[in-house]
Amino acid sequence: MHEGVTIVVAARNESAYIQQCIESVLAQEYPVEKLELIVVDDQSTDDTAQLVLRYKDRGVKLISIKAEEQSGKKAAIAIGIELASHDLIITTDADCLHPRQWINTMVAFREKSKAVFVAGPVKFNGEQNFFERFQSLDFLSLQGITAVAVSKELINMCNGANLLYTKQAFKQVNGFAGIDHIPSGDDMLLMEKISNTFPGGVAYCYSAEAIVTTSPEKSLSSFIQQRIRWASKSIAYKGFAIKAVLLLVYLMNLIVVGFFIMGLADIGWMKNFSLLILIKYLIELPFMINTCRFFNKASLIKWFIISQPIHAVYTVVAGLFGLLGNYEWKGRNTRLKS
Repeated sequence: MHEGVTIVVAARNESAYIQQCIESVLAQEYPVEKLELIVVDDQSTDDTAQLVLRYKDRGVKLISIKAEEQSGKKAAIAIGIELASHDLIITTDADCLHPRQWINTMVAFREKSKAVFVAGPVKFNGEQNFFERFQSLDFLSLQGITAVAVSKELINMCNGANLLYTKQAFKQVNGFAGIDHIPSGDDMLLMEKISNTFPGGVAYCYSAEAIVTTSPEKSLSSFIQQRIRWASKSIAYKGFAIKAVLLLVYLMNLIVVGFFIMGLADIGWMKNFSLLILIKYLIELPFMINTCRFFNKASLIKWFIISQPIHAVYTVVAGLFGLLGNYEWKGRNTRLKS
């Protein structure tokens, strides 16, 4: 018997994507009477809300945030969950597309695993140039690490574009309370709270039929702002393991960048830089080949070695600025609240 499911989509200035997102949700092979779709418009300045209203007759519910103090993605998701008719919640982003078996797969996995929080796979599609291929490879590496880390119960990682959890669990951990001062983190920080309250209650749905797709950023500035946004939540993690892993990754990339800078003045350091990049490449390559195959992105592997130095530089820059907690996203300047 199918469980009732509420899909919550927080949207801000998503007129370019919101309709295809809604269409892909409505096209799910899941009993329509068991499916509820709530789109929470987070004070969009474009026609996102008007486009959502076109689906009113097909059961799509639009909630519009009016008060500034209730704005932000966490607030939008919390409002959607509060108004949800079902205990089973799936959150996704307004710029995502979903395979027809997405909900069936996520719900079936949750029933089998007995988890109260399920992280699902996400990938980029539509790469047209090296910049977009680089983003896709970088994102795939994060997704691969997420699959291993969550499945092996090592650290909590996930992406808000594809999450399933129960309304009961969300309320039991008091939602986003305690992490609401961090603009980002509606995914991993919530996962950490639920994991602490429900030991062994988080899981990863390793299935190609559950892969949600989204698009890479089109400009360098939006890419950097996105990665700063992702990095900004790191200061709020409470678990030692995730902090240790993030610090280790950051220090490794900092060393790579440092070797390159010193190599500009001394060829000896440039040799050290080249050796370090080669070692890093050989260690990561088998993992990336398996990850790319799972996500049907094997064609990107040939770009992997070229991406390594660039990845190190952007990781150092985004990590540094992420600590400041200030970035621009969806036309809104965001600052870390005290």
